[in-house]
Amino acid sequence: MFGHLQVYSGYSFQQSTILIKDLVLAAKEKHLDALALTDKNNMFGAMEFSEACLQNGIKPILGMEASVLIDGQIYPFILLAIDDQGYFDLVHICCEVNLSSDRAIALDQLALYHEHLYVISGLEDGIVERHVAKEMEDEAIKYMRLFQKLFHDHYYIMLQNHHLKMQEKGNERMMSLARYVKVKVICSNEVRYLKKQDALAVDLLQASAQGITLDAQYQPLTQEKYLKDEKEMERLFPPEIIEETRHVCTTCKATIPLNEKYLPTYPVPHQGKAVDYLRSLCHVGLKKRFQNQEIPVTYQKRLLYELKIIHEMGFDDYFLIVWDYVRWAKVQKIQVGPGRGSAAGSLVAYVLGITNIDPLRYDLLFERFLNPERVSMPDIDIDFQDDRRDEVIRYVIDKYGKDHAAQIVTFNTYGPRVAMKEMGKVMGVPLPRLELIAKMIPTSPKNKKTITQMYQSSAQFQSLINQDQRLKKIVGATSIIEHLPRNISTHAAGVILSKRILHEVVPLVVGPTSTLMCQYSKDYIETAGFLKMDFLALKNLTMLDYICKDIEHNQKIKIVLNEMPLDDQKTYRLISKADTFGVFQLESYGMRHLLRQMKPYCFDDIVAAIALFRPGPMENIPTYLKRRSYQEKVVYPLKELEPILKSTYGIMVYQEQMMQVAQKMAGFSLAKADILRKATSKKETELMHSMKEEFIAGCLKNGFSQEKAEEVFGLIEKFADYGFNKSHSVAYAYVAYQLAYLKANYPLYFFASILSNELSSENTKVHCIQECKAYHVRLLPPSVNQSQARFMVEDGHIRYSLLAIKNVGYAGYKAIIEERQKGLFKDIYDFMMRMENSHLSKKMLESLVDAGALDEFGLSRQTILKNLDAIRDYGHLKENLGIEEKPVLTIYQDQLEEKLNREKAVLGVYLSMHPLELKKQKIKVSYVNVSSLDEYVHRTVNVVVQLQRVKNITDRKGQEMCFIEAMDETGSLDGVVFASRYKDIGMMLKKGNICLIQGRVDMKDKLSFIVDKARVIE
Repeated sequence: MFGHLQVYSGYSFQQSTILIKDLVLAAKEKHLDALALTDKNNMFGAMEFSEACLQNGIKPILGMEASVLIDGQIYPFILLAIDDQGYFDLVHICCEVNLSSDRAIALDQLALYHEHLYVISGLEDGIVERHVAKEMEDEAIKYMRLFQKLFHDHYYIMLQNHHLKMQEKGNERMMSLARYVKVKVICSNEVRYLKKQDALAVDLLQASAQGITLDAQYQPLTQEKYLKDEKEMERLFPPEIIEETRHVCTTCKATIPLNEKYLPTYPVPHQGKAVDYLRSLCHVGLKKRFQNQEIPVTYQKRLLYELKIIHEMGFDDYFLIVWDYVRWAKVQKIQVGPGRGSAAGSLVAYVLGITNIDPLRYDLLFERFLNPERVSMPDIDIDFQDDRRDEVIRYVIDKYGKDHAAQIVTFNTYGPRVAMKEMGKVMGVPLPRLELIAKMIPTSPKNKKTITQMYQSSAQFQSLINQDQRLKKIVGATSIIEHLPRNISTHAAGVILSKRILHEVVPLVVGPTSTLMCQYSKDYIETAGFLKMDFLALKNLTMLDYICKDIEHNQKIKIVLNEMPLDDQKTYRLISKADTFGVFQLESYGMRHLLRQMKPYCFDDIVAAIALFRPGPMENIPTYLKRRSYQEKVVYPLKELEPILKSTYGIMVYQEQMMQVAQKMAGFSLAKADILRKATSKKETELMHSMKEEFIAGCLKNGFSQEKAEEVFGLIEKFADYGFNKSHSVAYAYVAYQLAYLKANYPLYFFASILSNELSSENTKVHCIQECKAYHVRLLPPSVNQSQARFMVEDGHIRYSLLAIKNVGYAGYKAIIEERQKGLFKDIYDFMMRMENSHLSKKMLESLVDAGALDEFGLSRQTILKNLDAIRDYGHLKENLGIEEKPVLTIYQDQLEEKLNREKAVLGVYLSMHPLELKKQKIKVSYVNVSSLDEYVHRTVNVVVQLQRVKNITDRKGQEMCFIEAMDETGSLDGVVFASRYKDIGMMLKKGNICLIQGRVDMKDKLSFIVDKARVIE
């Protein structure tokens, strides 16, 4: 057996270009038997590495390069786990290094783990190697003997040969010292890249990490740190060293134990049993749900069945833990979502108050959530209002202890833009040039391109690279670097809980904000035996919370969201008109188009709309709508399936329906039907084939024909591409309905909440202002006497927030509010005098003026701005010296266009009026507002817009065309001008021009405008 014992992956940030999946495939190609992963002071990749090796027939050797504290200095050692206990020892050491102030483990501490680890010195910065390099051989021998004494026969010297003269001399001396002291010697290759030509990429990364600029003629010192095969290694080292290396590879047998489960326990009162406590809570909860009415037998049976499955699968404690923190959040008046995902299919979750969805009312299946025939961790994701979610996470960590709870690591990847900029900077390329090139690379999810793809497909990009020798030199390296992890951050929602003390069983790290995190990412945490809980932040719940509080404060009406009537006709009229801006799940262009066609009149329609409006199910929308409006006859694959498919007009829309079909026809248990669902969705061919045979056999047994059985199974196979989880659809339809209800019945508070939730979003503000006009609501300008931190309802309108003004920070806002509480500001002089000691900056004062926050003092904005220094001096003299004489102000008139532009600069929107409104007065032809374009799909209309961006390109025929981004006072649009029209109107399309444009409204993935005519409005 032979393999490499010193391999660094991309998780040794800026020290390697290797991705684990590529490493393992390359090792397989080179017929290597074993591989060690020895990332520096971390085990981020251990699970991923172990899994990939085992899948590819390679023996994974678990290891790490650890920093060790010796005589006050830190030195590196390679540690390799010999057995499973050695793996846990590595975990301990990794935690010790990452959580200690020295970021190292003391030598005497390391010695405690000698039984189950190989401890190897042989790195360039190692303590023995440094003494040898300095020709201090007595010192080197002293330390070698010390390590021999501490680690016995588990201590090794390791040599590398990268064809460097200094290294060769050092190796000779190390060999002779090792023979003298009788220390065994092994070899490695310090693998940091897979191919020779990747050496430059590692040097660029290291230079970037150190802030070094490299010369344009720079060449790597060595290209030998690549993944070599066995023959290459045999040519570099004598047979006895190769044999000793084989011995280490053979004797390292550590695995990551995957059959362990570290599930936490809930502290049941009076040392009771979790199973009994959960059952009693559920029975009380069921009675509450029926408000002491008679409980239907179906509910009683379903509850007992779910509790039995939960107990048999060992998840009683899990449900109690979730119940506890959801209950705590509700007691603290933190908004909790009605549910999400498959958990809404659980009656236990419903009666405990974890969800607010009655699964029997909506035909939701428990097996879709927890499958007794396919054991996996339960997954109850909970939505909390986004501004208070962290309180819930803190509660859980405090309750179960910092030793038993941690958040989860995630990795930020370089990506093409950052890779190009950072590596270009290393080569001394000017930043403006790098910015220009980086901006050319599309990064949106639907149109992502790598550096290689850009270089091959864009002549302009290729030309810019080739014009600069430095960029030409590194373009290959950056195309590797863009895929690498750059640093760590905290997973937005995930928290793990463990019965065992975490540092005993999982590697930990301190995150960027001092958060304690597990080093295994979300994809591997469950495999490692840990329970992951997702605490998700949903801004729509924050909106709901503020709307309800504002209504209660101003109108003394208490709205209980979970008791909201689901038959409010005002709400359905609003949804049918697609007046759903700001309504969760229902506000995209495409969804609004569907709502106009569908005209929902009951809650189930909203559920269906959310499920249908997905890339796969969309193809069923025309049939669904025709059948719903009696334009087409409802046809069922079999009459026996009518009860299952009646609510969706004979079309399989939900995953739960597919499971019920398999149960009805083939006699599958719902658990087995869920396995079929999972196999179809994940395209597991072998499992699908065996299940097809079972399905058809079951159908035949139940009296269905072979032909019908195969036909329905064909539908199930196709269904994998478009089936949607009904549990999730119902849960999110609740949130959508609640917001739509509040918009329909309390629009003022709804708009105020949207604006407060989107303080910095210009597009949302623009759209909201337009919506407010439709509801005859005005957005009042900010005011130092009236505005709050949030947008607030005031006399039937909405007052602009002070915090939404550019350059007005929280400290400045707080100073104004605290002074205002002593009495309103009487005039500009009173304001300046009273704010004198608050040291408001001149920039902030100018922003307040430009925003209109001082308009109520009766002076034009230009008058205040031009006399600002004099007014501030008066405030200073009055406050500090008692001088009463006010300055004589020079009066100036505001120029409307300048006033509007300055207002937009600090508010993000034109609030007083939009400049386009002045231009529109000159237009005689009819036009539509941009916000209404989704009502004119496939029709030709006129719009009056200001061009924000014009991007000229050459089409495939070599002709010029362009893309435009434009906006009016109601919103923004994306347009395209094809070559046939560009030659006539291209000269009018300049950034900043206000134009009357005629074109056709198109809808594919999103709304777009195909321009036909254009003229500039002077």
